Amino acid sequence: MRITNKSISNNFLVDMQRNLQNLSKVQQQVSSMKNFSKPSDDPLNVERSMQMQTSLNATNQYYSNITSSLSWMETTDTTLGQLGTVLTNVRSDLVKAGDAGYTQDERDKVNDEVKQYVAQFAQILNTNLGGEYIFGGTQGLSKPVTTTTDEDGNVSIEYADAKGNVVDSIPEVVSSGFDISNWSNQTIKFTMENPEDPSNPTEVNVNTLDTSDGKETVDDVVKDLNNKIQQSDLKDSVSVVKTNDGNIKFLAVNSSDDIKVSTSITDMAKVNGNQLSNVDMANIGADKTIEVSQGVVLDYNATASSVMQYGENNNNAINDDTVKALMNRIQHHLAGQVLDTTTEVPATTEGAEKVVDSDGTAHYYAWKTDEDAATQELTNQDLTDIDAASKGLLKVRSQIGAKEKRMEALQDQNQSSKLNIQETLSQTEDIDLTQKTIEYSTMITVYQACLQTAAKVMQPTLMNYLS
Repeated sequence: MRITNKSISNNFLVDMQRNLQNLSKVQQQVSSMKNFSKPSDDPLNVERSMQMQTSLNATNQYYSNITSSLSWMETTDTTLGQLGTVLTNVRSDLVKAGDAGYTQDERDKVNDEVKQYVAQFAQILNTNLGGEYIFGGTQGLSKPVTTTTDEDGNVSIEYADAKGNVVDSIPEVVSSGFDISNWSNQTIKFTMENPEDPSNPTEVNVNTLDTSDGKETVDDVVKDLNNKIQQSDLKDSVSVVKTNDGNIKFLAVNSSDDIKVSTSITDMAKVNGNQLSNVDMANIGADKTIEVSQGVVLDYNATASSVMQYGENNNNAINDDTVKALMNRIQHHLAGQVLDTTTEVPATTEGAEKVVDSDGTAHYYAWKTDEDAATQELTNQDLTDIDAASKGLLKVRSQIGAKEKRMEALQDQNQSSKLNIQETLSQTEDIDLTQKTIEYSTMITVYQACLQTAAKVMQPTLMNYLS
C-alpha cells in the first residue's frame, strides 16, 4: 500500500496539534498555578474544589460574625464597667447623706448630685456602636431608655419605644413548663380596658385548639390562637409567640393597651389575671443572636432590662427590684420623704406611686415628709438595694465576659478550620511547580523534536514524483 505525502502530512499535523495542546495545557497550569481551568479538565476534583471553596467562604463569614460580636461584647463590657462606677458613686453619696450630722439642706445638695448620676446612668444605657444601641435588644435602632423629670426635679429612667415614648415595664405573661395536653379545648379570656369608658371593658373569649389526638405541637397552638385573635375584637392588639424554651408568650401589640388574661390552663397559673407586657418591651429585652459556625447560633448582647432588673420583684411596687424604682426611692429619701402606705390616694394624684399586690390589685400612695424615717431608709434598705443592684450588674458583666471568652475560643477554632480547608483546597487544585516545570520542558523538547522530524521526513524531491 502506497502512503502518499498528503497522508504523512495530515498525520504529522494531527500529532503536532496534539503536542501543541498538551504544551498549551501545561503552560496554562504553570502560569495559573492551578491544575484545572474548566470542569472538563478534571470533573471530580473541580467538584471537590467548588465544595471546599464554598466552605472557605462560609468560614470567612463566620469569622467576620465572630469578630463583630467580639467587638460588640468588648464595648458592652466597658460600658457595664461605667455603669458600675455610677452605682458606686451613688452608694458613696448615700453613705455620706446617712451621717447623722448632715442637715436636710446638705442632703438636698447630695440629691442634686444623685440626679445627675441617674441621668448619666440612662445616657450610658443608650451607648451606640455602629448605629445600633448596644442595650436595645432587637430594637437596636432606637434608644432603649429615656429620662423624665417630675415637678420636684426627680429624674426617672424609663423604657422607650421606637418613637421615644415611655413604655411601662410589665412582667411577661408566659406559660411555665408547656404541656400540650393542658391546652386542649380550653378558654382564654382577654379583658381590654376601654379608655373612653373604664367601667365597660372589652372582654373576648378565645378557645384553644383540640389537641386530644396528640398530633398538634406548640407551633400549631400558637398559629391557631393568633388566627382566632385576628378574627375577634382584639385584632392587631394581641400577639402570641413561641419562646426559645418552647413556651407560649402573650404580648400586647400597643404599649398603651391595658389587657389582662384569665384562664384555667395550669401552665398559666403563675400569670393568670396579669396584664400583658408589650411588644416594645419584648424587643428591648430580646437577645441578639449570630451564627458562628454551621448550625451554631449564640447570643452576644446584654439588654437594658437585664441591667435594670436586679431581683425577682417587678410589679411597680415600692420594693420593686429595678434600678429605676431604686433611684426614685433614693431621690425621695434624700429629699426627706417616705411613702405613706397607710392612706390610699386616687390614681390621678400627682406623684402617686402604684403598688401592686400579689393578686394583681393596684393601690396608689403618696409621698409624705418624714426626715428621720427617710434617713433610716437611706442607711438601711437603700444601701442594701444598691449593693444588690451592683451585684446584679456584675452578674451581667460576668456573663458577657464568659461569652466573650467563648467567642475568642471560637475565633481560634475558626482560623484552624480555615487553614485546614485551605490546605486541602491547595492539594486539590494547586500544581506541583517542580513537576510541572519538568513536564513543560519535556513538552517543549517533544514539540521541537516533532518539528525537526517533520522537516526532515517531509522534504519533497524529484523522486517523489517519478516513483
